[in-house]
Amino acid sequence: MFWSRTLKAILPTMLGATYLFAQQNEETDRASLRRKAQEEWYNENYSDEKAKKGGPWKAQYRKFILDAAAKERQTSAALLPGASSAPVSGSNWVNIGPTGSNFIKNGSTTLTQTDSGRIRNILTHPTNASIIYIATAGGGVWRTTNGGLSWAPITESLGTLSIGWLAMDPANVNTLYLGLGDPFDGTGIGLVKSTDGGTTWSNPVYLGDSTITTQVIVSRSNPQIVMATTNKGLYRSTNGGANWSLVSIATGQAEQPYVWSIAHTGGTNFVIALEALSSAASGTTDGQTWTTTNDGATWTKSTGFTSSLGIGRATVASAPSSPTTVYAMAAVPNSSADDDLAEIFRSTNGGVTWTALGARSKRYSNRNRQSSSVSNLMYGQAWYNQTIVVSPTDPNLVYFGGCLLLAKTTNGGSTFSQISNWLAQYNLPYIHADFHASAFDASGNLFMGTDGGLFKSTNGGTTWTSDLNKGIVTHLLYSACSTLLTTQPILGGMQDNGTRIRAGSTQLFDQIIGGDGFACDAHQTTSNLLLGSLYNSRIQKSTNNGSSFTQACSGITECGTSNAPFYTKIAVAADNNTLFTFANTRVYKSTNYAGSWTALPVTGLPTTSFVIRNIAVAKTNVNNIGIVANGGANWAAAGALPNNGFSLSYIHFDSTNASTIYVASVAPDGASSHLWKSTNGGVSWASIDTGGFPAGIPVNFIRNDPNSSATLYAGTHLGVYRSTDGGSTWARFGSGMPLVNINEIYISADSTRVIAGSYGRGFWQLQ
Repeated sequence: MFWSRTLKAILPTMLGATYLFAQQNEETDRASLRRKAQEEWYNENYSDEKAKKGGPWKAQYRKFILDAAAKERQTSAALLPGASSAPVSGSNWVNIGPTGSNFIKNGSTTLTQTDSGRIRNILTHPTNASIIYIATAGGGVWRTTNGGLSWAPITESLGTLSIGWLAMDPANVNTLYLGLGDPFDGTGIGLVKSTDGGTTWSNPVYLGDSTITTQVIVSRSNPQIVMATTNKGLYRSTNGGANWSLVSIATGQAEQPYVWSIAHTGGTNFVIALEALSSAASGTTDGQTWTTTNDGATWTKSTGFTSSLGIGRATVASAPSSPTTVYAMAAVPNSSADDDLAEIFRSTNGGVTWTALGARSKRYSNRNRQSSSVSNLMYGQAWYNQTIVVSPTDPNLVYFGGCLLLAKTTNGGSTFSQISNWLAQYNLPYIHADFHASAFDASGNLFMGTDGGLFKSTNGGTTWTSDLNKGIVTHLLYSACSTLLTTQPILGGMQDNGTRIRAGSTQLFDQIIGGDGFACDAHQTTSNLLLGSLYNSRIQKSTNNGSSFTQACSGITECGTSNAPFYTKIAVAADNNTLFTFANTRVYKSTNYAGSWTALPVTGLPTTSFVIRNIAVAKTNVNNIGIVANGGANWAAAGALPNNGFSLSYIHFDSTNASTIYVASVAPDGASSHLWKSTNGGVSWASIDTGGFPAGIPVNFIRNDPNSSATLYAGTHLGVYRSTDGGSTWARFGSGMPLVNINEIYISADSTRVIAGSYGRGFWQLQ
């Protein structure tokens, strides 16, 4: 729904004490909160957190998006990366990074490291250590042929840059299988194949009603046999991926299992780890392991894979030098406690039987104040961060990636030590938090993939380098902000990579706030004033161009609590000092650039079943404010949105006429409208996502050019679209940008500077 209010009098001062959020020294991301927020953002009727097990989008809608992307490849081929035609002058999108950073700052900690976006898996060439592939959560697949000195994206036009897994045929290194859709907040679906090392890709093949591909593996004995683990069972192909069949696994539960992990255990033998009851919102999800001796045709349940705490998601990995030696790391199901590691298991017969290693009760040999016990390895995120890799030469040397650290055993699990720390504390080397992937290369180098990208060790984990992240542009941006003042900063908030600011005119972006970064602003008339934010309305302010920040949510009683939204939003009035933000049910105003905030009256707003989603203020009148939200009655009467699929995402007042208002939606519904326009202050509305607009796809924002009311820009899950006639007709705007999700766009007051923030491919600037 859309609500608006015209303020006609000075607002009353909010009663009660000012609430100041007690800021921790360092900020972490909040993966569990993000999981819930992502589901709620796309689905207003969200009620069950475990629905995230299938992702926020259903299979039918994911396919709809890929079909829409295919149409874009046909109609806008000349504008996509790799096109040979010359770009239109002034409409060429250039990626400006981050390709690296000078430093990353989190609280009182400053490190000279660099990073990139979340990695799903790392694929190394079996004989050539110079060739490495990485599959990322939102930036597609990247490849290096010189050991990481330079990287190039190879999936720019697939239609989704959200990747689940990348696998190589061991008999033919040019044959690759790519599962689309990150398991945690991705929107891809299906599986594509390349026979030329990733230069070209097939059309997607869909695996039943699955929406997530967690892993793909090719048989060593017969390369025509390929297996894919998904959130709706295990799929198997016997003709090189042309056709797939669901494999029968009698888990004892009525639903198809969520198969998380698979490992080769020698010959035609494999082991898998699954959740048989993944939909369970409480209690056990019935984690199990199964083995096969015939390349996945039939499966037998393992024994000994149990814990008194239950078993949830689990990861398995075998020893290359002794494939029957297998390790498994399992989560406590439906737990958010810090000690949510259920157990670490070892098998010496390929996973047929397991021995629990008693990991929960074991203390690190080099324990410290932050991490003393292996039970805290996952740190409340065992559903999210897990990876295991075994040394290629020693079956007793194993690495276990969790949340804040990487653990290691040299004796098959009898003892454990920690060999990294997320802030390089306690004399441990830095690796970014949240481990998802690991691999060795042909030269014995060890790699880890995290929420902060790729890390490499040449000495078995004693020391690590983040240098391989240089040149990988895969950060997941929620916002993009800038100004035309002499400092001309560009900044934006990112998933688990904080808030970043551009270093001069380089492609380096330095982290100036830690954790998850959301709304930002650069003051348009006063140099050095910046705003950044974290989840739950935790707005921060800098008066020195980002060198330091202080908490700036004085007066927002919900700041830092669950009564504030995960995605922090800020609306800026024409004077640049007047700001608006919101908690879940209340709007706040600041007249001194976040120095303090006052709550607006709530008369007319619903008191139950109501959550604000976004806010806008008219440039022509600071008293004209609009919100989009879930729930009932209005501040002021607003007409119904035709063909509304709910999940409204954005509201915008025309920069010269406050009676013209635009609203956008991210509803996962291909049959609903996603853009509307009102020319009478919201009394009535018309859908405007037709006339060349890729109808049915989510729209993250809509706004007009500051110097042309008829020129509109819309950011979608497939890029930026423009209308020059007020929304009657649309066309893809600008050349060089891949089919990527654009969350925000900044347009300067004189229309000369346009910056876009993408969820997976960093910042883009229009030239």
